[in-house]
Amino acid sequence: MTYEQFLKQLSGGDLKPVYLFTGPENYVKRAAVERARQALLPEGLEPLNEAMLDGATAFQVIEAAETLPVLCDRRLVVVNDLALLLPGRVRGEEEQVAALCDWLGRAPDSCLTIFTVRDQPDGRKKLTGELKKRAETVLFSYLDDGSILKWANRELKPLGQSIAPDACQLLTFMAGRSLTALAPEIEKLAAYLGDRRQIERADVEAMVTPAPEYTAFQMIDAALEKDVGRAQTLLKALLEAGETPVGVLALIERQMRMMTHIRRLRARGESVPAIAAALSLNGYAAQMAARHAARFSEESLEQGYRASVDADYAIKSGRLRDEAALGWVLMVLNGL
Repeated sequence: MTYEQFLKQLSGGDLKPVYLFTGPENYVKRAAVERARQALLPEGLEPLNEAMLDGATAFQVIEAAETLPVLCDRRLVVVNDLALLLPGRVRGEEEQVAALCDWLGRAPDSCLTIFTVRDQPDGRKKLTGELKKRAETVLFSYLDDGSILKWANRELKPLGQSIAPDACQLLTFMAGRSLTALAPEIEKLAAYLGDRRQIERADVEAMVTPAPEYTAFQMIDAALEKDVGRAQTLLKALLEAGETPVGVLALIERQMRMMTHIRRLRARGESVPAIAAALSLNGYAAQMAARHAARFSEESLEQGYRASVDADYAIKSGRLRDEAALGWVLMVLNGL
């Protein structure tokens, strides 16, 4: 089930007793909880009809959900990152899981119980399987470019501002697709505009804090341009920001794989927008990757991609230290 489908159930009053909220887009996940809160709980009576549980046991969850609502049809119980759904053992786990599995079969309609996890629950856990069978699962995926543009303009509308489509694509390329990361950047850009009404690409370039993926893209670009000094400076910035050499190598591998695919598809006559849609890529990222990939043969790009894969294997097999492997990959890219 999608977020929109959950909202449709919420507005129609056709709610199930128990939901499992999963997926990486936690900003929208929190918004969905707030929409449920506004729809179900009478103003002023929220403290009597809701329970927000962190670090709860199964028995605390059941007790909260079994409590009767006060002057409304349903109460709301939100269980955040229940340990029984996450990796690792929990004291008394078997007893707690058995109690919750039994309760799931008789969860009362007088309560909307929502289990939320920050990304995905541990699929090996028995409770995860039971929830997916007996509860409604709502997947909160990252939004696509068009949806992010609509969201950004909704955020800016009360200020009488908007963001240009190409500026929004650059924003998501630089800061990532998570609305949790994008929301403060939008606020920053809105304040930066002053008397102007639309955020443009130059504003994004001037104000947005780049995510590691964007810095890695710049580093790869510098290496392919044979600008060794700039590539090393950007690599240093990534490592100082907390990225590990293995993490940086993974970013390089992903970027080189993307460029290789784009080069092949362009050779077959595919347009950049069509490629971006087929590969679920950010539009700006696809344009930049296509521009860089056009300067190299498919064989050269594949060589760079294979080098990153080989370096990853060399690290995991103990043949090379991570920093040495990363340096070797940058040398390969510099020589393409």
